[in-house]
Amino acid sequence: MWALVKREWFVFFSTPLGYLTLGIFLSLSTLFLWFLDSDFNLLNAGFADLNAFFVLAPWLFLFLVPALCMRSFSDEIRLGTLELLLTKPLSLWQIVLGKYFANLLLLLAALLPTLFYFLALKTLQWEDTPLDWGSAFASYLGLFWVGATFASLGLFSSLITKNQVTAFLLTLMLCFVQFYVWKAIADLMQHEAFYRFFNHIGMFEHYLSLRQGVIALDDVIYFLGLNYILLYLTTLRLNRIQNH
Repeated sequence: MWALVKREWFVFFSTPLGYLTLGIFLSLSTLFLWFLDSDFNLLNAGFADLNAFFVLAPWLFLFLVPALCMRSFSDEIRLGTLELLLTKPLSLWQIVLGKYFANLLLLLAALLPTLFYFLALKTLQWEDTPLDWGSAFASYLGLFWVGATFASLGLFSSLITKNQVTAFLLTLMLCFVQFYVWKAIADLMQHEAFYRFFNHIGMFEHYLSLRQGVIALDDVIYFLGLNYILLYLTTLRLNRIQNH
């Protein structure tokens, strides 16, 4: 399985597209946080925290993660190498998890440079103003789980089509629905029970809790459970392709 992870990592960075995708994410986040006169500008906030970044990042992930995942299986289908991959001494779960972990490593590669934002804030803060490291850790954890869930959706989408652009657009739509649309539907509900139900289905409320520095068990179970369900559906889809 780890050989598959290494192969995916090598393939991604063997083309300029890999560097370009990560570069665009980091460039946009840096521009919004430090240079553009927007609501996300950290220098205009008046206090030293990265809350603006954690508000902005999921929306950038809507484009970053589909770009990372769009070729995961669709390229294998297009090139006819999926059948060869299925003949390897790997279970379907190992194949899916190999692709999944490779995308998570790419996600970490995108997130690690953003730690410099936190270090930059530390140099700019007043000496008697402490940074909330605990809240930052919970926010990064929540952001990583959002990205991991987007990656699960991306893997499933890339098994449906051999066209990378179609896989990108389908992943983008599914991620948008899961992150924002359920929250929008909940806001339209007049009944409290329906409001909580739709909020619980979507990721927004769970991510918001983590962004506020609260690591609750139900949020952890939600993200782990949702990722498992999506990976299981991907495995079922792969099994169907194998049997045909």
